[in-house]
Amino acid sequence: MLFTALFRRTSKSFIKCRFHHLRYYSATPSRYASGSTTTIWKGVASAIQDEVTDGKLIFDPLQQQAAKKLTRVQSTLESYNHSTFRQQLQRVEEHHKQQLQQQRLKDGTTQSNAELNTNEEPPSISIQVPRGFYIHGPVGTGKSMMLNVFYEHAPTHKKRRLHFHSFLQEIHQRIHILNKQLLDEHGRSYHVDTDKSRNPIIRIAQQVSEEVTLLCIDEFQVTDIADAMILNQFFGELWRQGVVVAATSNRPPDALYEGGLNREYFLPFIDLMKKYCVVHHLVDRNNLGDTDKTGIDYRRVRSGVNDDESNNHGDYFHLTTNGKNGEHASQELDRLFLQYQEKYPSTTNAQPMQLQVNFKRTMAVHRSHSDIIARFTFEELCTTELGSSDYSAIANHFQIVMLENIPHLNLKYPDRARRFITLIDELYEAECCLVCSAIDVPDRLFIGNSSEEDSGTDSDKSTTANDNVSPDGTMLAVDVAQSRGTALSSLASVRELSFAFRRAASRVLEMSSKSWWDEKL
Repeated sequence: MLFTALFRRTSKSFIKCRFHHLRYYSATPSRYASGSTTTIWKGVASAIQDEVTDGKLIFDPLQQQAAKKLTRVQSTLESYNHSTFRQQLQRVEEHHKQQLQQQRLKDGTTQSNAELNTNEEPPSISIQVPRGFYIHGPVGTGKSMMLNVFYEHAPTHKKRRLHFHSFLQEIHQRIHILNKQLLDEHGRSYHVDTDKSRNPIIRIAQQVSEEVTLLCIDEFQVTDIADAMILNQFFGELWRQGVVVAATSNRPPDALYEGGLNREYFLPFIDLMKKYCVVHHLVDRNNLGDTDKTGIDYRRVRSGVNDDESNNHGDYFHLTTNGKNGEHASQELDRLFLQYQEKYPSTTNAQPMQLQVNFKRTMAVHRSHSDIIARFTFEELCTTELGSSDYSAIANHFQIVMLENIPHLNLKYPDRARRFITLIDELYEAECCLVCSAIDVPDRLFIGNSSEEDSGTDSDKSTTANDNVSPDGTMLAVDVAQSRGTALSSLASVRELSFAFRRAASRVLEMSSKSWWDEKL
């Protein structure tokens, strides 16, 4: 089963989970049934306190508040019997179906009410589904770390944890497989009937509800109308089936898919999210001057990066600003690539390596050595038609990834920026080590981010507008949407990029730091 296969990768990655920071609380370990055995689980607050005591984490009162709430979610999960809930739900649905059939029979025949109705007590659902958890806030503040701790100690064996890219990729693939199966069995006329039982999205959600009680998703985001419609139907059915969802995001629920095309069709999902999940904003409410920047980015702290010019990029991040720097960066990458060839002797094929990707595809890797290191240019990975499946294949095969000649990224070419962000997310999820050469430091690679637009002068904004003019002199749709407030189909994706930029820069800094390399290799 595809869900099971991806779980092996995500759980392996999770076991090596990074702990950046945290705090104090006390919680008594509890137990939950697992067949004929009893397993001890530890509350999030207690687990984090142990890390603080061991000196692995730093006390943070904001994370303490979130951890206490997550511990309460754990306690409700402990007594929750998802299997029994689904059995009760099935009986209620079967009863309702029988009532409808009886009503149709009554309307079409002369049978009496006594013959149609029974005196049986209608079935009901006696089990209350626990609310999940949705935590959002600035980058690097520990959201993913807390989700990982919650997942590890969640009192159920039927659980999954995925990054949003992997989750969405899997759902698309399962829908594709099911559609192909239905087409082979029933032909094209099958989809003319809009009955819910024939909806592939609903059916996939029902399959997932059989496989998991708890679904954890890291970096939740919505940027595309097709994905928005899938998520709306998928999660609606998932919650109806009693699955508990926990997620992290840089955006609050009300801001998901903001400005997107036909967003009104997505709004019911937001209402359901707030109904079925406890929403927590990981931010200092006494300092809300800029809620997207409030908080400590612990990745920067861990990487030893500061904001002045003395150390504003990682140890394995090399600048190509001028000719001398560019030559030095190229030499450093050459030296490192040769170093790992010599350190791990093996046959380096002259022919490009063919890396297996989902949907029975392969991609050529022209410069690699064993499963240790691979070398790419920005043009190879971010200006061609590649996506999360390709980047995931790279991230899960190689321990070290070298990325050369990263340019400035802006909203004139959002697809390039989006691919770069997706690549960084996949590399980070797989805990790869990163080597880069770029035209500027990570914090200044994204010249179209919202913080610069908000703080720029009129002349700065004029320059940005000129940069987004097409050769025939017309304004590009992205810029028109930003400057005039028009909600175009791409606007939600572009807005999401401005938040994802900061996350990507933070992750690049950490993955290219010596402390990260020392831990992962």
